[in-house]
Amino acid sequence: MKKVILTTILGLALAGCIESQKEFEHILRLENRRVSCDSLVKYLDSSEPKIRARAVDAMGKLQDRNCLEFLTKMLDDLNHNVRMQAAFALGQLSDPTAEDALIAALSDKELSKVKIRILEALSKIGTSVTFPVLIKSLKSENEHLRGEAALALGRMARRELIDKAASDSLTLLVADKSSDVRWKACYALAQIAKDLDIGPLRNAVYDKNPLVRMYAIQALGKLKNLTILEPLGAIIKNDPDWRVRVKAANALANYPLSLVANYFSLLNQNSQVRLAIIQALGISAQLEPDGYRQNSREHNFAKHQLEQIFLTDDGDDTWSSAEVGTALISYAKLIKKESIDLLLKFKNHADHKVRARVMTALGETGSPTIVRIFAKEYPDAPTVAKIAMLEALDKIKDFSNPELLLRALSEKDPVLVAVAAQGLSQDTLRNRIHAQRIVQAYQNLSKPVDSESAKMIFEAIGALGDKQAVSMLREALNIHDKALSGVAADALFKITGVDYSDSTATFTTPHSDFRYKDILRLKGASALIKTPRGNIEFALFTEEAPLTVLNFVELVEQGFFDKLSFHRVVPNFVIQGGDPRGDSWGSPGYAIRSEFNMRPYLRGTVGMASAGKDTEGCQFFITHSPQPHLDGRYTVFGQVTAGMDIVDAIQEGDVMEVVAIKK
Repeated sequence: MKKVILTTILGLALAGCIESQKEFEHILRLENRRVSCDSLVKYLDSSEPKIRARAVDAMGKLQDRNCLEFLTKMLDDLNHNVRMQAAFALGQLSDPTAEDALIAALSDKELSKVKIRILEALSKIGTSVTFPVLIKSLKSENEHLRGEAALALGRMARRELIDKAASDSLTLLVADKSSDVRWKACYALAQIAKDLDIGPLRNAVYDKNPLVRMYAIQALGKLKNLTILEPLGAIIKNDPDWRVRVKAANALANYPLSLVANYFSLLNQNSQVRLAIIQALGISAQLEPDGYRQNSREHNFAKHQLEQIFLTDDGDDTWSSAEVGTALISYAKLIKKESIDLLLKFKNHADHKVRARVMTALGETGSPTIVRIFAKEYPDAPTVAKIAMLEALDKIKDFSNPELLLRALSEKDPVLVAVAAQGLSQDTLRNRIHAQRIVQAYQNLSKPVDSESAKMIFEAIGALGDKQAVSMLREALNIHDKALSGVAADALFKITGVDYSDSTATFTTPHSDFRYKDILRLKGASALIKTPRGNIEFALFTEEAPLTVLNFVELVEQGFFDKLSFHRVVPNFVIQGGDPRGDSWGSPGYAIRSEFNMRPYLRGTVGMASAGKDTEGCQFFITHSPQPHLDGRYTVFGQVTAGMDIVDAIQEGDVMEVVAIKK
């Protein structure tokens, strides 16, 4: 009898599990099509908390304000996971009308993990009403709540909402007993960056925790207090953590070159710090009110530092191509038009990215003479250099000749057309007459046009305001991509004043179908990237970003990433790879849905690069350090589990020899 009962129970449990999986799959399919919020409402009444939570998660990923009422009700759900997800989702809607409901849900009896999500949501949508709530949380006995309240104030500051009392309370946490709270407090103060007590921050630059030192340095640099120059100079030379030294270089870049040049020595630094110093030299040079002075010892020291990079570049590995190219840009920022002759010596460099940076550097000179140079070099230049030329035109003082931009409209590359269209839209009065040329250029492109390029083209047409473009934009409303259809509607409104939002696509057609069982099989899977410097391994988050993980795995199994490079490296920020073009504009030929989730960007977090919501495809990045400003804005789909030292060592151009999946 007992055996029969046990068998019956197991059978019922299995049947329930299968039914739940079917509902999970259905929710995911609705989410993938970017349907309206109403399609998900019925799942909020499920008796299964996991199904309710998954439906709430999908609403958050839709970022549809029509979900607000439903999500607000879910703050009272009996299950804490549902309440957590509801709070996070409300923050994703960017609707301040949820503020009162979120504050009301922040009761003393609520679980800390739910409170953390409420504080996060308030920081994204809250008004000045939220400040007293955050100040109270800064004084919590729970260190996780104190830390989240600190981050919340940082997010508020990024939204240009600052409160003096909150800043003062935050400053006290710089000396908190928890290092996690301390670095988050310093991070928040770095976002506020005005009217701060520098004493605690000065002490924090010697904290045992490198994250505390990093963000304290960032805050001090933004305050531009002259008394911290010498400590920063010592840190850039002596701190044991390269990421802290990068932050010191970035902080010193906030000051005129004549004050800080002597601290920018490239000796005995790793590649990441060298690159940060090279960039800082150029940024700092631009802060000199009278420009480059030949009789300035500091200016000449900086000039010599840069010249030793590109004038000794003889093909060996002393200096990377990224360092050479970046040095050329900083050199142009330093001595302006006097650099042109030297820059032109590198216009045919073997590395196409160096050639592109030469064009960027020419733009930094601000000299009108480079228009003729660009006109001559454009026809035979590699695409990445052409893009750099088009973007550099904006730097030329009193530039009004659209010839090169119009020439680019005849290209078959949608990126070149998009960049040219954007360039033309910067001067709407002069270039409105060319709007029809942009329309024709778009119509001549092979379809479908990648979403990022199409978005830029539609925005440019809308900005120029030519009514002859209305017909093409109305046709674009029918594109089965909600986001892109919405951009077309926005452009139409700018031209006609008519609201076309009711005529936009009601759902997005996925680029391909998926089998839910393939996602289930990936639970516990990880990725392995083999590089010449060593291997990087990271876990894949199938629960939080199932479609992203599935897409990544399918590309890996096609060999898509093999031999591609890490085309972008920003010291103490990210390494980025997976671009078949190698210029940050590449895609697999389609876009996937954004899957913003509750996973934070920590050191070694793997995320999807994008140009806006639902424009992800194949490019991904790995963070060097925590990046709270990315949380909820870029899809997290993995976390490095081995080889973080390799991530730190990766330089621009390093190849992914093989990428594999471990199941």
